[in-house]
Amino acid sequence: MITIMPADEAFLTSVNAPIGTDAMVLRDSGGAVDGYALFRVEGDVVEILRVETPLPMMTEGLIRAVLNTGDCRGAVRGVCCDDALGATLMRLEFEKQDGAWSVSIEKFFRGECKCGK
Repeated sequence: MITIMPADEAFLTSVNAPIGTDAMVLRDSGGAVDGYALFRVEGDVVEILRVETPLPMMTEGLIRAVLNTGDCRGAVRGVCCDDALGATLMRLEFEKQDGAWSVSIEKFFRGECKCGK
């Protein structure tokens, strides 16, 4: 079983996370970290800084967890400048705007489901 949860300070230090960033981590049932997403919430924007996982199928789950955290902290827009995540971000309906990938959190979580279309 894999759980996505907030990282503790020790983990942030171990990955040299910049001051003011947070992380969501993938933990397996033994407690080992199998991936993470670094992000920061500033004002009404949650910025995805880095997503690292050996399990590509978990990248989407980490991004969703980061957007949910941002939503809970008052963010209305998610952004990411990491073009390596472009294919995943496009599947999640992020759009490229001013050199960054961007999505409305309202639309993302409460918009019409595009499943099967």
